[in-house]
Amino acid sequence: ASHTEDLTMSNAAEIFAAMGQAVTGPKSKNLRRKFKGTVVFTISDTNEKYCLDLKSTIPSATKGEGDLADPDLSVTVSEANMIKLARKELNPQQAFMTGKLKIKGKMALAMKLTSVLAATREYLPKSKL
Repeated sequence: ASHTEDLTMSNAAEIFAAMGQAVTGPKSKNLRRKFKGTVVFTISDTNEKYCLDLKSTIPSATKGEGDLADPDLSVTVSEANMIKLARKELNPQQAFMTGKLKIKGKMALAMKLTSVLAATREYLPKSKL
């Protein structure tokens, strides 16, 4: 069993809180080299929006649209599938192909979202098994 199965986040807010830590944490410079862009995530079933900004001087992942009027990527996903993506129970490419993940914008950047998810996993709450 992989350690990703032990991740206990229960909602999108926890994932984006962890993403916020990942993009400002010690490995954020490396992450910004890989992924230099802005993303607006829309959680389809709650209609919440989260912004990921790895272009600004100060990277961030915040709730609300912020000032990202024209993001490089727009991602729409249900909360359950966002949790599955974060837990590595759902492959991003497969999710896209099956319509569980909708992406508009720079597809080359979309392929690099996995590096952001991988960094985010390090900050997600773990179950105490």
